Amino acid sequence: MKQKLIIFISLITFSVSYAQTEKSETNKFQFGAAEHFLDGYSLNFQYQDGKAIHMDFYNGKAKYEWIVGPGKGRGNEDIQYRSRKIGDNLFLVNWHETGIKDYLTIVFDFDKMVVHSSIIIGYENNPDRKLKTVFLTGVIDHLIKK
Repeated sequence: MKQKLIIFISLITFSVSYAQTEKSETNKFQFGAAEHFLDGYSLNFQYQDGKAIHMDFYNGKAKYEWIVGPGKGRGNEDIQYRSRKIGDNLFLVNWHETGIKDYLTIVFDFDKMVVHSSIIIGYENNPDRKLKTVFLTGVIDHLIKK
């Protein structure tokens, strides 16, 4: 009886391990280390409020420049970024611009050609740069994968 119980427990353990392995292989988008999946991408997108931006991703870094709106011509480069692939042609990206105290999270959906942004701008208490939050969707109108 004891031997049958041990065999039964072993079979259950094997079945659970196998099921978890199968699940992790089919759910390959949610797990794993943040990487630089967008290296080689170049894109333009326009937010709902009319502002537009150009972005490039290269060597684990991001570069952006405002091309329409009050910040036209301003931008930043060589920003370390992280990304996760969360679906087919769907990426979660974030970075922290410590020099200007901004923290940015963006979802790029290249199938639907949209961008969803959540950004904390100027989180440091600075009278010259007031704290703002951004929660906008934009339309990608130019996309190149090099």
